[in-house]
Amino acid sequence: MLKLGENRLAICIADVSGKGVPAALLMANVQASLRASVRDLDSPARVCSIINQMLCESIAADKFVTFFCGVLDADSRTFRYCNAGHPYPILVSGGALRTLDQGGAVLGVLPAWTYQDSSVDLSSGDRLLLFTDGITEAEGPRGEEFGMEKVAAFAKAHAANSAASMNQQLLAQVTEFCGAQFRDDATLLVLAVK
Repeated sequence: MLKLGENRLAICIADVSGKGVPAALLMANVQASLRASVRDLDSPARVCSIINQMLCESIAADKFVTFFCGVLDADSRTFRYCNAGHPYPILVSGGALRTLDQGGAVLGVLPAWTYQDSSVDLSSGDRLLLFTDGITEAEGPRGEEFGMEKVAAFAKAHAANSAASMNQQLLAQVTEFCGAQFRDDATLLVLAVK
């Protein structure tokens, strides 16, 4: 998260291919590029394009990054975002469930890809869940994945809870589901609109 002023906040979540030191270095490059493109954060799509260009010029052909970038404007209650191959965030608004399913290609693969901004209006009481595939791909004892359906069902059932409580409870539920044996990094961010 990056504060962009008194009432604006950039919210980004990413996942890099691979593991270990090479993946950590790639993520450090993504973070540095994000900080360098702060001036473009009125357009998350522009940020995705900048980072995509940098990655296409500097990483191995078999590497890529999934990335979601959004700008929350508290005054207008809008969330402008761009998704580059990342799992779709889930929004619970007025009891209805919706995925923010507009998006584009992963970063670092297609240098000429044109990313598009999308926007959603937010209301008091809304909950927005952003997560990496380590959450949805956590495996149960029979090899079944936790999946988007369980995340969505959790989000709808617990939408009245605080963001911190939802975060803690969902992580606990996924941890129990996979016996604390995550196959991948599991990151979860829950936003509550006041």
